[in-house]
Amino acid sequence: MQAGQQTLERTAASRKATWSVAAPALRIIYACLAFAPVAFASSPRAAVDQYIAVEMRTQEIPGLSLAVLRHGRPVYLRSYGVASLEHAVPVTTQTLFQIGSIGKQFTATLVMQLAREHVVELDDRLSKYLPEIPPGWSTVTLRLMLNHQSGIPQLTPPDRALLDLHHDYSDDEYVRLAATLPLDFEPGTDAEYSDTAYVLLGIVIKRATGRFYGDLLAERVFRPLSMTRTRILSDADIIPGRASGYEKNASGALKNQAWVAAALNRTADGSLYSTTLDLARWDQALTSDRVLSESERARMWSVDAYRGGQRPLYHYGYGWEINSLRGQKVIEYDGNWQGFQAAMAKYPDRNLTVVVLTNLALCRAQRIAHTVAGLIDPTLAHFRLARHDAHPDLTRAFADFIEGAAMGTAAQTSIGPAVASVLGPVWVSALARDLRVTGPVERVTLAEESVAPRFLERVYRVEMREMVDFFTVRYGEGPAINDIALYHEY
Repeated sequence: MQAGQQTLERTAASRKATWSVAAPALRIIYACLAFAPVAFASSPRAAVDQYIAVEMRTQEIPGLSLAVLRHGRPVYLRSYGVASLEHAVPVTTQTLFQIGSIGKQFTATLVMQLAREHVVELDDRLSKYLPEIPPGWSTVTLRLMLNHQSGIPQLTPPDRALLDLHHDYSDDEYVRLAATLPLDFEPGTDAEYSDTAYVLLGIVIKRATGRFYGDLLAERVFRPLSMTRTRILSDADIIPGRASGYEKNASGALKNQAWVAAALNRTADGSLYSTTLDLARWDQALTSDRVLSESERARMWSVDAYRGGQRPLYHYGYGWEINSLRGQKVIEYDGNWQGFQAAMAKYPDRNLTVVVLTNLALCRAQRIAHTVAGLIDPTLAHFRLARHDAHPDLTRAFADFIEGAAMGTAAQTSIGPAVASVLGPVWVSALARDLRVTGPVERVTLAEESVAPRFLERVYRVEMREMVDFFTVRYGEGPAINDIALYHEY
């Protein structure tokens, strides 16, 4: 649901409005933390504040809460704007935001804990717990559901429109609905984002343990880590400090978040409220063995190749996406649901984490997180457009390749033999699928270029209607691509 709705919203036409909000920025609040903040020079703070003020005004974001952490300890906590437009309530670090699909990492953590205890096994077949699924799903495993290689289809647009957001589905009803569809591909041979798979993981947890996944998370993760504000969504409960979510309609006017049935706000694909303070505690726990062991964290943040050894287009771990920025690893996820947008990005090579929570659907929270990281640590500075393109022929050839992929006619000859066996036609077809959803492609430009003794590395910025992709491309001798990696940004 969370990312399914996110996909639907992201493919809607870009919308503009004249609304803006002005609210005093709140002072930094550290008193509620169980750990002391680390001080750093005032200039990065000023740069962050100035940047966020511009982004909130430009994107028309009512409220935003930010956490920047080093080695699991906060160096900057700041909240901006309002949690409620109707009452002009300011955002604080204790304000509850919906975090959408960021919640998938908690579901994945719970599954891994249960696997450690042999309550479930990662390579168990889904049919062991859901015997009513179709025979064609027989090779789906829990591991393939965690890393989006299961082939279990989405039930929501743009792929399909089977899920009634106003219906209170029981677990059995949901399983029956999902089981009406064949798999999108043979498990382990491709990767495509699936909220449905994570919803089913929540049902597996309940059948294996007899308990609701949200209750287990509270018992095993939230309470032990003093994440006292993090909880399952509820429109019915009275929850102090909860932000209101906002969306824009086709004309650009702000509206309150859309209502969905209660059952769809209890699913394991990301039905959680949290705060920047609580997510700071979560980040701190991920630097230790308090929740997962070092080997389990490494497993969660690893990318599985396809069954034939090919590399996926998207680098999904278990509840996270694993990317690279100029050789620096980025472990991240974003989430969108019911008028909220959130992003969490970890840079383990730099011991830095940025969390951004907002109450406006479709705002570029992920871009904000990436840019803030670069303002704090220049090593992570965001890609900029190159002032001069020394090889415009390569840029034109890459633009042709991308435009061909968007139309399903990408030339395989653009990919050199050194990388063709690693990528293969599955990678190209996945790229075509993605470009159809996020496109059309509006512009392809050179962002950066570097020269090494044995290769030329170029970063291309591919702008689409609702997304920006950065492709790091390596060339040897000649125009053939010797390696390519995608860095996706919403």
